[in-house]
Amino acid sequence: MVGLPQGRISDYKRGVHDPRASSTFKKFADGLDLPEAARQALGVAPRRPGRSPAAPDGDVPTDTFDLQLVAEEVGRNEDNVKRREMLSLAARAGAGAAITQGEVWERLAYALTNPHAMNDAVIREMEARTAGFHRLEEVVPAPALFKALALHIREVSTLLNGRADDPSDQLRKRLIVAAGESSVLAGWTASDMGKSATARNFYDTAEKAAKEAGDSAIAASALAYRSYIPSAKGVHGRARVLLTSALEAVSREDSPATVAWITARHAEESASLGDKAQAMKSWSQATEAYNISDTDDDRVWTRFMDRNRFDSYGIAIYARIGRLDEAQEKAAVVLRRLAEPERKKAAIILEDIATAHLVRGSVSEATRLAGSGLAILRETEFAMWLPRFEAILLDHRRSKQSGLTGDTDLTSE
Repeated sequence: MVGLPQGRISDYKRGVHDPRASSTFKKFADGLDLPEAARQALGVAPRRPGRSPAAPDGDVPTDTFDLQLVAEEVGRNEDNVKRREMLSLAARAGAGAAITQGEVWERLAYALTNPHAMNDAVIREMEARTAGFHRLEEVVPAPALFKALALHIREVSTLLNGRADDPSDQLRKRLIVAAGESSVLAGWTASDMGKSATARNFYDTAEKAAKEAGDSAIAASALAYRSYIPSAKGVHGRARVLLTSALEAVSREDSPATVAWITARHAEESASLGDKAQAMKSWSQATEAYNISDTDDDRVWTRFMDRNRFDSYGIAIYARIGRLDEAQEKAAVVLRRLAEPERKKAAIILEDIATAHLVRGSVSEATRLAGSGLAILRETEFAMWLPRFEAILLDHRRSKQSGLTGDTDLTSE
């Protein structure tokens, strides 16, 4: 009835697995055909006619209110909302979302001015919005997302400030978790905008939230996101130190998908340092963790890591340690699966594949892929990856000046 396997439902019943995603509760609400009052008590919006995303793709609005509405919609229905539909939701947000979401915002506005009135439904709405922002990061330019995300964090903080500091208050603890999960994304988004100091402040906030909530996975994710700052500057040793600390903060039992992501990053930085043995050891551990993980049902920050994104780490690792045949084979598989580029994620994957071609000496193919990646960067304003593509095109320019314009074996030159 709810579309979940019997084993997972049994885990929920026995307390072995703690459901976090709002989409899980919506599956129960839909499958059991719960009445409107029960849906509101669960924090999932009642069904309304004409809410399916049907508008054509268009420019994503920068209005913060619209993006908050879209984030909540995506977070509540994340299993059923695909990337193209996220764009459609964003495009039509200003036209009707404020009307259809009125009840939700009335409850939230009342809770913001009367914190004692905060209840499970309000918390679940904030959790859904947090999850939605993590999904929207894949399709919304960083400046627009950051503005809406900062407002969301302020509202979560307002709710928190209205609650007494009571360790037994589970609603408050869930708000702290939402604040931490939102802060790691704000840090990543600030990094994308080139605001490293702002990013570090948000990562610090996330680590404080992790400590107060007793949620080490948030601290681990903050360290992992933070590692991109020195990595972008070529300081791979510092990046690996941060990733090592992140791995010490979280276990595979707590969050296998988080461990898979951080260990893959550790392998990537080890490969950049020329530490082939550690790179392959970490990559093997990352693969083991990924194979037992469910990235869509783990933490909000792990949902970006589908098979294509995970395999792209392998492409980068194999290319950097000189196992070019394996990098090429994996790249071919990923390219076949990427029938339609997935915006920001596609830019990252294309850069990994282009780098593998460049190391192999396939300059023309590397340049072609880099051109596709740059087009996505322009579309999404994903500035963080721009220096990597510039390096590829600079290598192509140097090769062209040297008379190496075809697919020449540069490694032998």
